[in-house]
Amino acid sequence: MYNKSQPGFNLSKWGKIKKYRNFNESGTVKERSREISLKVKINSLLAALIFTFTLASSFYSLAGIRVQMPPRMPVVLMPGETCIEKWTCSDSVISSAARKAVIEGKRPLHIASYNIHKSKGLDFRKDPDRIAEVITALDADIISLQEVFSDSLSPISGGLSRIAAKTGMYAAVAGPTMRSIHGTYGNALLSRFPIGEVRLHDISLGDFEPRGVIDADIIVGDMTIRIFVVHLGLWPMERKRQIERLLEIIPEQPSGPPVILLGDVNEWFPRSPVTRSLEARMGKPATVRSFPSLFPLLTLDRIWVSPAENLLGAKAYRSPLARIASDHLPVIAEVTVAGKSDESLIPERSR
Repeated sequence: MYNKSQPGFNLSKWGKIKKYRNFNESGTVKERSREISLKVKINSLLAALIFTFTLASSFYSLAGIRVQMPPRMPVVLMPGETCIEKWTCSDSVISSAARKAVIEGKRPLHIASYNIHKSKGLDFRKDPDRIAEVITALDADIISLQEVFSDSLSPISGGLSRIAAKTGMYAAVAGPTMRSIHGTYGNALLSRFPIGEVRLHDISLGDFEPRGVIDADIIVGDMTIRIFVVHLGLWPMERKRQIERLLEIIPEQPSGPPVILLGDVNEWFPRSPVTRSLEARMGKPATVRSFPSLFPLLTLDRIWVSPAENLLGAKAYRSPLARIASDHLPVIAEVTVAGKSDESLIPERSR
């Protein structure tokens, strides 16, 4: 038992220390309670926002229930129309070497999809050169682009021509869906391989934002691979009608070279009823989180390959520049087109 008169012992001081420790413990509990309460409130707010958006989109989509997509003939571009101006159909050393490696089966075909947000980054700066730098780093052979804005009424001028020139791609195709006095806006396709016939399909529905599909034959050695570049609508009923039209265009059971569909499908959920019919035709897509670019949560950008076993893997490209250049991250995948590849840069297959 301690003696009050013992040197160095101060009961009142010990009592103060004990009280101070209890106060700290009580304060810590309160702080943790506040943190938990704040997290609960934030999660509740997010859940309410998601529910409100889903409910609003569902009601808004009802406007498209009775609207049917009329039959439309595609606009057909011949090979000469995909080689416009000096920046297309130029054979760079990199493109030539990459083509040779893919054709000989030394490496898989690299394909990518990238919503470039009119070349406007999260810093609100419009910079096609920055987008081109991200695309170059992908080392992709075929690239699907969405939200491509050109500065004049010529769809292959402005942003697209600059991007094509900077990346040194062999050919470029523009698929504009909107035109105004300020320029054109829509999809685009870049390729290291020659492009054969191109069909531009209009899949716009009613008064919703105009949408289109680039349907292109890409010549890989002695094979012709069919590529579909898509950017689907924001609303479920709109996407449902657009996928119904896509199913009329896409071959049912491709024999020989693979059929590839890639782009921004604007679908929040990996197993959505809206895309189920497309999956029944082409198999499960490669789904990786690509939006928003700073903190990717949603799998808006997807890649389908039929037959599905030709899809080796997919990933989002997450460089510091890619996180700021657009509101989406580019998604890149590997596809085997000439037997099994000896070199796979993407070890896992993301589903």
